[in-house]
Amino acid sequence: MADDFEKAVFYAFAQPGTAPADVSARAGAALEAARAGPQAWALCLAHLRSSAHAEVKFWCLQTLHGLVGERYGELAPDQRDALKSALVGTALGDPGLAPFLRAKLAQVLVGVACREFPSAWPAFFQDLIATLPAGPPAADLFCRVLVAVDEDVVSLEVPRSAAEARASMAFKDAMRDLALPDVAAAATQLLAASHAADPPAAAALLRALARYVHWVDIGLVANDRFVPLLFGVLGSRDEGLRAAAAGVLIEIVGKRMEAEPKLALIQQLGVVPEAAKWAEGLPGAEDGDAGSELAAKYARLLACLATEILEAVKKIENAVLSMAAVGLAVDDEAGREAEASARGACALLDALFPALLRALGGGGEEVVAAVLPFLLSYVGWVRAAARRKGNAGGGEAGAGADGATTPARGAAHLPAILEAAAAAARYPADSAVPTGAPAGPAARAAAEEEEAAMAERRQDLFTLFRNAARLDPAAALAFVRSALSAVLFAPDAPWQGVELAVALLYQLGEAPSDADLRPGTGALAELALGVMRSDHPAAAHRLVALGVLEACVRYARVLAAPGVAAGTLPHVVAGFLGARGLGHADPGVQRRAAYLLCRLTKALRGPLRGAAQGVLAALAPHLAAIAASPAAELPGPKAAPGRGPGGAALTAVDDRLYAFEAAGLLLGQEEMEAGEQAAWLAAVLQPLTRQIEEALGEGPGPSNGSAALVPPALMVQQALEGITRVAKGFSLRLCTELRPALGAEFTRALRCAIQVPRRLPGHRALRARLLSFLHRMVETLGPASLPFMPEVLQALVREGADACELADALILLNQLMSRFRDGMAPLIRDILPVLLSCVHAVLGPDWDWSGAAVPGSPPAASAETAREKEELQRAFFACLLCVATMGLADQLLAAGSATLDGALGPLLQAGGGHTDVTVRKTCIQTLHRLLSVWMEPSKESGAAITTFAVEKFAGEVCLRCMLGGQSRLDPGDASSIGLLAEAAAGLRLVDEHAREELARHLLSSVLPNQLGWPAAASTQLLQLIADGDHKVLRDFLRQALQQQPRPAAAKLD
Repeated sequence: MADDFEKAVFYAFAQPGTAPADVSARAGAALEAARAGPQAWALCLAHLRSSAHAEVKFWCLQTLHGLVGERYGELAPDQRDALKSALVGTALGDPGLAPFLRAKLAQVLVGVACREFPSAWPAFFQDLIATLPAGPPAADLFCRVLVAVDEDVVSLEVPRSAAEARASMAFKDAMRDLALPDVAAAATQLLAASHAADPPAAAALLRALARYVHWVDIGLVANDRFVPLLFGVLGSRDEGLRAAAAGVLIEIVGKRMEAEPKLALIQQLGVVPEAAKWAEGLPGAEDGDAGSELAAKYARLLACLATEILEAVKKIENAVLSMAAVGLAVDDEAGREAEASARGACALLDALFPALLRALGGGGEEVVAAVLPFLLSYVGWVRAAARRKGNAGGGEAGAGADGATTPARGAAHLPAILEAAAAAARYPADSAVPTGAPAGPAARAAAEEEEAAMAERRQDLFTLFRNAARLDPAAALAFVRSALSAVLFAPDAPWQGVELAVALLYQLGEAPSDADLRPGTGALAELALGVMRSDHPAAAHRLVALGVLEACVRYARVLAAPGVAAGTLPHVVAGFLGARGLGHADPGVQRRAAYLLCRLTKALRGPLRGAAQGVLAALAPHLAAIAASPAAELPGPKAAPGRGPGGAALTAVDDRLYAFEAAGLLLGQEEMEAGEQAAWLAAVLQPLTRQIEEALGEGPGPSNGSAALVPPALMVQQALEGITRVAKGFSLRLCTELRPALGAEFTRALRCAIQVPRRLPGHRALRARLLSFLHRMVETLGPASLPFMPEVLQALVREGADACELADALILLNQLMSRFRDGMAPLIRDILPVLLSCVHAVLGPDWDWSGAAVPGSPPAASAETAREKEELQRAFFACLLCVATMGLADQLLAAGSATLDGALGPLLQAGGGHTDVTVRKTCIQTLHRLLSVWMEPSKESGAAITTFAVEKFAGEVCLRCMLGGQSRLDPGDASSIGLLAEAAAGLRLVDEHAREELARHLLSSVLPNQLGWPAAASTQLLQLIADGDHKVLRDFLRQALQQQPRPAAAKLD
């Protein structure tokens, strides 16, 4: 029966809720008191020996581990011996001890060793070895102690304090001097005794030893006793033991050393001939499981071996190259030795290559991930060697695409690398990717997961393929030609082979030469045309369809060549518009096909001109379907657009709308007959306009029953975006000067669209789409769009409009002012008072225009609200700058005192002290340009403007706020210097128009009273202002800023 102590442990380890909270709390307090008491050592040792419960034993061991670290010094020598004897005795005397308890016991024992080895317990490891004849429990303790020493004492992967790092180094040094030879000998003997009788124990021993190889003397493991044992273990039937042996070999091969010793070690081990046997398949993959853990371990060994050999070759070559680079002569004997070493190392690589390529081409995910980095590095080494050979004018072994020559030593493996990379990039025969749309959520999830995994896998595989292809273009071209021939002329070829062949062709087209793409003579052009003209049954599969479409766009230059378009382009366009493109059963293919069709149309706008009517006729049903079926939710992107086959096919926006842009590109050509052009534009735009009217309740109602189920805002958004994209293909000149009838069609759409803000207010996504539409109409219609803008702006600047709506209205107004300049005067005169009033109402009377504080926002939304208001403030200042710049300053002056104050007040406050120097600069520029207009000699500006310019602008903004004690400017910062230049320009402007008033104000108030300047400095400033040299004045202001708060007269050159 458990005593009170053990009951307390049970309560402490109990799951929450299984014991009353107060009982658990009392149990925890009792255990903590026992731990802190003087009898803690005896209590733990007694219950460690006597208790039958694992929880109690673990608590005792955990407590002992803490006591060893904190209170070991309080034990007498005999108590320490008793502790060590009890720990070892428990480990050896209790065969049924749970593994987690054995691990914790070894950790406690190592904690003791940290305090006593080597000073008080120099024979710690020898005493441990002496227990090995006791059988499996002793062997288990030996392995667990080695693991605990690595994890708790010597491992460099564990963060340690400076004192702990010094203790770790001392422990390692003591192990080197006193223990490692004995440990290695014992481990060798133990491995010999256990690998056949107890494979799991032998595997545990090898995993423990692998932790030490990287820092012990290499002779302790690479010797004629241990290595034969290791190779014998590699032939074991136990997979865990074989994997552990491979892990030790990885550590031995990867041990850091110089190139020559490393090559000698590898040859001494004899591991290359063993690894070369894996050309028939990696161990662990005998049963067809190419992705097993054992196969992955052997793949890592194979890759480590090849990488170390390659790095040794690089070091040998770089040593010779470095000496030559600094002008040191390399004698013939040294050169011959280096060449012989490199040649020998390359022979080792040659022996390994069949196994490496077999692993790449036929391995699972982990196997491919293991060997791929080496092959990338190898191809990079070959490329670097090719460049050196080309620069040195050496003889060619193969002409690379980058103009370099590939040496024969490296070029021999390139064709095989191409083949293996392609094999690894092929979809499996049991792929879960369906031909069309997945049948349900589970099937879709499985297909998307497989596609994402393959896309990630192919990133490096296709990089390897392209890099190898650049070094041996002829071999790459021959391989891709063979792959395409094998599938395109075999109707029963599986879709996986067709998709791969098309994807490889796509990769070759990344940076082709003009000669390669020349029809009739260019090899790539002929392959591309073969794919474009093919009607393989597998092209119906969604991945094959996407691959073909991507290839058509990448090789569009081939279709643009004379004599090619007539024969092939109709077939290509039919593919985009038919069941393998926009008409495909899978929505993802439809979206990508629309995007790619737009890209193809941009590239082939001229060749497509003659077939425009046929294309538009075939496109019309798709446009109608797209317009009537807005996508409320879309799947997330697989990757960035344009990645090509195997990369990504979908994006997060409704790419089907690109079909409207393609239609606009076809229609917006001046060479098209005017009547046909107008008729087709009407056929495209009028259904979209009717859709907007029906959604706003102005039309007869949706003709499509399913459209009635879609929210009106979505229907309007879809139609607006469609019109916007169509308009991208039409120039201002075409719609206004050459063929006004086209402009009239867009005007009708604009007249309908301006009703949207009033009928569907407060819809942010719809407002964003409408603004995009309006911006496009301004570019397409020019002045013809202007009569519609007051109604739009009044709808946006409505009562209750939020910060985002007002910012959008200001941005639209800026575009209009930039486009029409003084033609906007009537609209500005009417809209500006209302706009300023709304801005002030939204920001509130307590708004800090300096950007230092953002009051009045509720805590839960303060960050977002503040951001929106700050964006509104920036848009407001940008609008005022546009007013000042576009010849509309007089409209602001004539708008009335309330409007004028509402504009100038924020400009003064922000110009004088905004936390963002760029905002401050914008405000000063705005004030400067406004005053430059208002103070022109031809105008009677009046005393109020003069007083404002002298006192507020020049005195406050340009001087006191720049140079006063509260200035936040940094004299060494470029943006602050630019701001001082604006201040200098402002002072010069005011001086030109009101010199006497400026001098009087500065000398009587600003300079002596507010800035505390002496008379000499004040006089010098006025003189520099009058002289008119902006740069000298700016430098003077900068020196004054540096001398705050009371500058002396600066001595300027």
